[in-house]
Amino acid sequence: MQNIQHLASRAAKTGKLYNLDHFHIAWQNPGLRRLMGNELLFPPSPQVIQAVEEAIPLLNYYAEDPGTAAELRAALASYIGVEESPAWITLGNGSMEIIDMIPRAFLDPGDEVLLPCPEYSPYTRRPLLFGAEIVDVLPSLDDFTYQPEDFTRRISRRTKMVIITRPNAPVGNMVTRQLIETLLAYPLIVLVDEAYTEFSRQTVCDLLPQHPNLIVSRTFSKAMGLAGIRLGFAAAQPGTIEWIERVRVPLNVGLITQVAALAALKDADYIRACTDKVIAARNDFIGRMRQINGLRVYPSEGNSVLINCGESGKPAAVFVQRLQAAGYLVRDQSNSRGLPGDGFFRVTVGTQADMDAVADIIRATVLD
Repeated sequence: MQNIQHLASRAAKTGKLYNLDHFHIAWQNPGLRRLMGNELLFPPSPQVIQAVEEAIPLLNYYAEDPGTAAELRAALASYIGVEESPAWITLGNGSMEIIDMIPRAFLDPGDEVLLPCPEYSPYTRRPLLFGAEIVDVLPSLDDFTYQPEDFTRRISRRTKMVIITRPNAPVGNMVTRQLIETLLAYPLIVLVDEAYTEFSRQTVCDLLPQHPNLIVSRTFSKAMGLAGIRLGFAAAQPGTIEWIERVRVPLNVGLITQVAALAALKDADYIRACTDKVIAARNDFIGRMRQINGLRVYPSEGNSVLINCGESGKPAAVFVQRLQAAGYLVRDQSNSRGLPGDGFFRVTVGTQADMDAVADIIRATVLD
């Protein structure tokens, strides 16, 4: 077979395949509880299910292009508390496409992107496809706490963008609002990923009207409980959104996705009820884990909990295997970016029953 490496683009040569085996394992083993992907473990709102069923006979038609889907974008603007205008919102096929669209819109070869370490892994890869370079921003303390100067001292004439997930993935903690405001004073794009914001009840969306260089991204894959419809969105001032729209692929969001999203937004009470359950289960689980010697449990404002079991004398793989054998699929984070060593694993917060069972298994594994 002919080798066509010489025909591949620089982007393709720079890119790397993502390891999504945890989703493959989950789909091939439907009996496992999915505590590995930060999905919501409660089903969609009944209003969403009804709306999707009613849209099925229309699947022979193209969906409206997101650029003119004013009702959904206006509803999203209202949901996040900015001016109820579609001009403040652009849509993506999952937040993963938003992660691709924003670097494509603003980065050129040689630009630098400041990125916390650790951070959501796609942010370490997508800017590279457009010729940008990642500059790691290391935490001040080993609990992944950041100060404004951790970022500002790394700003150079080549710095074009700062990306911060708030709450952080995979840790779950929060950078301060002061840090965001400090960065906004610089001539940089400041992208704040609020994928988990409903679990923290904190947002910086109120800063959007004052800062044209602020972009806030959100997703329907977490608190909305709609990871399967693949919808992400970015909010910014209309002039900023216009630049992102120029690189968006036409018709990138399907009909069922748009219908389901609009129905979900109309049932905000259901979203709040689900997030209340997750927050309560998360806080109880963290409290129980902190009572076990040999574990370090990091504070979380998201829907997952990061644990370092290094002092237990057992690697994370042992805990992951024990949990999977008992029916719970969790994520081994050992030796990932910013998490050195073999002791890190992450547990998505499920139902209270899920977390009670997982806590008991972890305790028994430490004591074995």
